[in-house]
Amino acid sequence: MEYKDSDYVTFNHLIKMKFKVGKIVECTEVNHSNKLLCCQIDVGNEKRQILSGIKGFYKADEIIGKKVMILDNVKSMKMAGLKSEGLLLLAEDRNGDLSLMVPDRDVETGGEIV
Repeated sequence: MEYKDSDYVTFNHLIKMKFKVGKIVECTEVNHSNKLLCCQIDVGNEKRQILSGIKGFYKADEIIGKKVMILDNVKSMKMAGLKSEGLLLLAEDRNGDLSLMVPDRDVETGGEIV
Protein backbone atom coordinates (compact mmCIF):
# COMPACT_ATOMS: atom_id res chain seq x y z
CA MET A 1 0.00 0.00 0.00
CA GLU A 2 1.32 3.40 -0.90
CA TYR A 3 0.71 6.35 1.36
CA LYS A 4 0.40 10.01 0.47
CA ASP A 5 2.28 12.48 2.65
CA SER A 6 -1.02 13.53 4.23
CA ASP A 7 -1.63 9.91 5.33
CA TYR A 8 1.41 9.77 7.60
CA VAL A 9 1.17 10.30 11.34
CA THR A 10 3.91 12.42 12.85
CA PHE A 11 5.78 11.46 16.01
CA ASN A 12 4.04 14.35 17.80
CA HIS A 13 0.65 12.81 16.97
CA LEU A 14 1.76 9.35 18.02
CA ILE A 15 3.04 10.34 21.47
CA LYS A 16 -0.37 11.85 22.28
CA MET A 17 -2.03 8.45 21.87
CA LYS A 18 -2.40 6.45 25.10
CA PHE A 19 -2.72 2.72 24.56
CA LYS A 20 -3.54 0.48 27.54
CA VAL A 21 -4.34 -3.08 28.44
CA GLY A 22 -7.91 -3.49 29.64
CA LYS A 23 -10.01 -6.41 30.79
CA ILE A 24 -13.54 -6.88 29.50
CA VAL A 25 -15.65 -7.36 32.64
CA GLU A 26 -19.08 -7.09 31.03
CA CYS A 27 -20.37 -7.17 27.47
CA THR A 28 -23.86 -6.90 26.00
CA GLU A 29 -25.43 -6.59 22.59
CA VAL A 30 -26.65 -3.11 21.68
CA ASN A 31 -30.39 -3.09 20.95
CA HIS A 32 -31.36 -2.13 17.40
CA SER A 33 -27.80 -2.63 16.11
CA ASN A 34 -26.56 -5.41 13.85
CA LYS A 35 -22.90 -4.66 14.60
CA LEU A 36 -22.36 -3.13 18.03
CA LEU A 37 -21.34 -4.74 21.30
CA CYS A 38 -21.15 -2.63 24.45
CA CYS A 39 -18.15 -3.57 26.62
CA GLN A 40 -17.38 -2.46 30.15
CA ILE A 41 -13.60 -2.50 30.36
CA ASP A 42 -11.47 -2.34 33.51
CA VAL A 43 -8.44 -0.18 32.69
CA GLY A 44 -6.86 -0.38 36.14
CA ASN A 45 -7.96 2.78 37.89
CA GLU A 46 -11.45 2.98 36.35
CA LYS A 47 -13.95 1.32 34.02
CA ARG A 48 -14.60 2.49 30.49
CA GLN A 49 -17.59 1.80 28.28
CA ILE A 50 -16.47 1.03 24.75
CA LEU A 51 -18.79 0.25 21.86
CA SER A 52 -17.34 -1.73 18.99
CA GLY A 53 -18.72 -3.09 15.71
CA ILE A 54 -17.65 -6.67 16.40
CA LYS A 55 -21.02 -8.40 16.89
CA GLY A 56 -20.58 -10.36 13.66
CA PHE A 57 -17.25 -11.74 14.87
CA TYR A 58 -17.76 -12.30 18.61
CA LYS A 59 -20.63 -13.16 20.93
CA ALA A 60 -20.92 -10.88 23.94
CA ASP A 61 -20.45 -13.65 26.50
CA GLU A 62 -17.36 -15.17 24.82
CA ILE A 63 -15.17 -12.10 25.29
CA ILE A 64 -15.91 -11.43 28.97
CA GLY A 65 -12.68 -11.88 30.91
CA LYS A 66 -10.40 -11.25 27.91
CA LYS A 67 -7.55 -8.81 28.25
CA VAL A 68 -7.54 -6.49 25.25
CA MET A 69 -5.60 -3.54 23.91
CA ILE A 70 -7.40 -0.21 23.75
CA LEU A 71 -6.79 3.36 22.68
CA ASP A 72 -7.69 5.08 25.95
CA ASN A 73 -7.62 8.81 25.25
CA VAL A 74 -10.09 9.05 22.39
CA LYS A 75 -12.70 11.76 22.85
CA SER A 76 -15.95 10.09 23.89
CA MET A 77 -18.77 9.91 21.39
CA LYS A 78 -22.34 8.66 21.17
CA MET A 79 -23.18 5.58 19.12
CA ALA A 80 -26.68 4.13 19.01
CA GLY A 81 -27.56 6.48 21.87
CA LEU A 82 -24.78 5.14 24.13
CA LYS A 83 -21.50 6.74 25.15
CA SER A 84 -18.28 5.14 23.90
CA GLU A 85 -15.10 6.11 25.77
CA GLY A 86 -12.27 4.52 23.80
CA LEU A 87 -11.43 2.16 20.95
CA LEU A 88 -10.71 -1.56 20.95
CA LEU A 89 -7.70 -2.45 18.82
CA LEU A 90 -8.47 -5.08 16.19
CA ALA A 91 -6.70 -6.73 13.30
CA GLU A 92 -8.46 -7.42 10.01
CA ASP A 93 -7.47 -10.33 7.78
CA ARG A 94 -7.70 -10.35 3.99
CA ASN A 95 -11.25 -11.77 4.21
CA GLY A 96 -12.42 -8.86 6.36
CA ASP A 97 -12.65 -10.94 9.56
CA LEU A 98 -11.76 -9.06 12.74
CA SER A 99 -9.64 -10.28 15.63
CA LEU A 100 -9.17 -8.62 19.01
CA MET A 101 -5.60 -7.58 19.74
CA VAL A 102 -4.64 -9.31 22.98
CA PRO A 103 -1.35 -9.34 24.92
CA ASP A 104 0.61 -12.57 24.52
CA ARG A 105 1.69 -12.50 28.18
CA ASP A 106 -0.15 -11.78 31.41
CA VAL A 107 0.04 -7.99 31.56
CA GLU A 108 -1.45 -6.02 34.43
CA THR A 109 -4.81 -4.43 33.69
CA GLY A 110 -4.25 -0.74 33.05
CA GLY A 111 -0.70 -1.34 31.88
CA GLU A 112 0.42 1.14 29.27
CA ILE A 113 1.29 -0.12 25.80
CA VAL A 114 4.53 1.52 24.71
